[in-house]
Amino acid sequence: MMRGGSCAVGLAWALACSVSPLAKGDVQDAPPQPAAKPETTVWYTQFGADVLAAVHGVLLGKVVEVTPLRGTDVVRVAILEWRSGARPRALTGEALEVTLLATPDDFFVGNEQLLFLKRFENGPRFSVHNRIAKSDPDWDAKLACLDHNLALQKIERDEDRRREVRKRIYDDLESRTNWTRWHSYQELAWVKKHHPTLVTYDDREDLKKLAAASEDVKLRGAVLELLKDWGK
Repeated sequence: MMRGGSCAVGLAWALACSVSPLAKGDVQDAPPQPAAKPETTVWYTQFGADVLAAVHGVLLGKVVEVTPLRGTDVVRVAILEWRSGARPRALTGEALEVTLLATPDDFFVGNEQLLFLKRFENGPRFSVHNRIAKSDPDWDAKLACLDHNLALQKIERDEDRRREVRKRIYDDLESRTNWTRWHSYQELAWVKKHHPTLVTYDDREDLKKLAAASEDVKLRGAVLELLKDWGK
């Protein structure tokens, strides 16, 4: 998981857990859900491509029980808010919790986590692709980034999505929040590698002016260096 201010991998936080079956009982007895439909959205952000495109659901949850079992922890997580994807269903309605198999000491009772879930073998079970604790010092910035990317997913026209990504890069490079600025730089670097035509020549010239005016000396140098040979 990223620490505050780090920009090495954008929002692609480290894997946190292994197989995560749904809560035992009526939830686990629910009929298997169909496999996810093929992803058709073209992602122009690293977070979208590496995280959202890889998961079936995103939830905010609270750890209610941690039970050691043969070298692993069985973790029950109450669903506080299902943020994205198809919410699992119990026999009597929507599931109220999920159960995770986690590395010992990764989860503690009372902690709230943002969890990025993948279905396990197309059934009712999940694995955790990424997670972030609500106690993270950059929680608000990372949650805002998630919301921005979920909003991108709802934009139907590719041209509009590309425009919104460019706008977000501009806005976030000027953010007062250190994590947000460096995340924007990381996204810009990812765009250069995967979608270099998204940022036009005029955009790059404007970004150079924006970077040159930045009070963040390290960010200024990193952005100008990134833009220097773009398009050559």
